[in-house]
Amino acid sequence: MSAKHPTRRSPKKTLRRGRKPKEGRPQEILAAAFEEFAAHGYAASRLEDVAQRGGIAKGTIYLYFKDKEGLFRAVVRSMIRPVFDQLIPFVENFSGSAEALLCELQARHYAHVVRNAKARAILRLLIAEGGKFPQLSDIFYREIIEPGVTALRQVLEKGEASGEFRKTKVKDFPQILVAPGVLAVMWNLILGARYRLDLDSYMSAHREFVLHSLKKQVNSLPSSDRRTKGGNHS
Repeated sequence: MSAKHPTRRSPKKTLRRGRKPKEGRPQEILAAAFEEFAAHGYAASRLEDVAQRGGIAKGTIYLYFKDKEGLFRAVVRSMIRPVFDQLIPFVENFSGSAEALLCELQARHYAHVVRNAKARAILRLLIAEGGKFPQLSDIFYREIIEPGVTALRQVLEKGEASGEFRKTKVKDFPQILVAPGVLAVMWNLILGARYRLDLDSYMSAHREFVLHSLKKQVNSLPSSDRRTKGGNHS
């Protein structure tokens, strides 16, 4: 007669029986997962490697995350999503001008995305593996791109309503407003080690370019040209 082996309890059942997860453990798992994804990519990363990197048992990960895709989604959220969670309320409640609001959003974009090494690492991973794993691109679009585009469109509508901005087709594609910032990220990923950008000056040029294209051009002609156009030949 063979000896009976105890049935292995699933982590979820253990959790339901009153065993509380360790406080702070999800953050430790996310940190280890980010390092693993950044080092080896999504396809090559395994949950057992994440567990080893974090100094925990693999089963512990399942207490907090359903699978590798769920873990990746949580990593994306933890990197830059907190900024985007507050984006729409911030835009809706902003009491200043549309220009000031747009400048504030640009500053946040540079602080939390362009200058954020972890955000750049996630973007590099998406570029490398988004084609093979479209669900990763879907996660990034829902969590980051969609709320960002919505907020930028609201800024353009605010500027048009106040008379600060002229009506343009940019409202149909508001991601154009952050395109130079995306270029800066790509530049840093590909060329940054040898040809670094002066991001302060670059951001200033980006802001000047965007505002010049959006603001209504009052008295855009030089004074001599205005006199000629107006027929003043005295």
